[in-house]
Amino acid sequence: MVYYFIAAKGILGVKTNIKEFKWSFGSNMPEGTLDEYENCAVKMHIALEEFNDDDLLGNLGRYHYFNGSPGEDKLYYTRKLPINKKLRLKAENLLSDEPKITVNRTYYKLITHRIMNLHSLHYIATDLAALLLLRKGYAPIHCSAFKAGDATVAIFAPPDTGKTLSAMTACGDFGASFIAEDLAITDGKNIFSVPWTNSFDHYAKNKQTKNQGIKEKFMKSVPIMNKLSRKTAEPEDNNVKAGALLNPQMVTHIAILEKGEDGILPQAESAAVSKLMNLNRYEFNFLRAPLLIAYEFFNPELVIDNGTVKEKEILSALVRNSESVFTLKKRNPTHYAKALLDQMEEVPYRNKKVISLYP
Repeated sequence: MVYYFIAAKGILGVKTNIKEFKWSFGSNMPEGTLDEYENCAVKMHIALEEFNDDDLLGNLGRYHYFNGSPGEDKLYYTRKLPINKKLRLKAENLLSDEPKITVNRTYYKLITHRIMNLHSLHYIATDLAALLLLRKGYAPIHCSAFKAGDATVAIFAPPDTGKTLSAMTACGDFGASFIAEDLAITDGKNIFSVPWTNSFDHYAKNKQTKNQGIKEKFMKSVPIMNKLSRKTAEPEDNNVKAGALLNPQMVTHIAILEKGEDGILPQAESAAVSKLMNLNRYEFNFLRAPLLIAYEFFNPELVIDNGTVKEKEILSALVRNSESVFTLKKRNPTHYAKALLDQMEEVPYRNKKVISLYP
């Protein structure tokens, strides 16, 4: 059985035989069609199947536990376990428009996190997707976002600072329109929603009881989150149609949240881009992904460092295109949302020329 999942309409799709495929770009992605998948700028084929590559390995070059040949656009990972089983992973066509990652059941079941050079299928897919998006002119961004009136804000912050809470409060208490709570995609001008993450749920479980009320208001006011939070017998019932989301929105404000003495400080482009790059690095690890590094060794055309160059170009354009870029400091994180909404009402100019890297 083949399933098609759409993480971001027209941008990022996955073809897989794994019915409940979950990764950083979505725990409850909507199932799509072959046409929707084919229309995505970035397509990834993820497969779970049994295969044996032992006869090939003796003739291949070696990079730690990886095997490959120069220019073959294929990479194998094979590792014997004490229980007389082998971990098997195969990466193919990473230089093409539809890369494929295949793992056997042993790898899929046993490798669920990052352990040295062993990364779970989900982490591998996340790192690969980030690099592929950048290759196509899109940057994944670790942020929350919402729209109020004609203004749209992308909120960046160090972990556990309040970006998720800010989106929850703005939507639940002030009627803002939800875009993202943890992850989104940008082309340097617009922000595209990727709401299939569920860190908002983990947030409420790990915070004080008083914040539970904020979460409940947020769930009721944002139908998409209400659907995502339901526990049903059939996993596909949790999926939300992509049409329920806002269309891509032009970012007018960029806010960088920090804890500290209350205050708002405008950010210069260089300082803002540096912080956005730093915060992105916490979530996206394509520069340090063992599989990508080994693949590049045998296929230098992959050029992982180009991803960083593209990322800086796109985030620089996002900062320049925004009408207001600022750092917001608050002692109490529940006060961020109101301060953000106040800033969004004070728009310095509406006729700013937009810089588009990818027309």
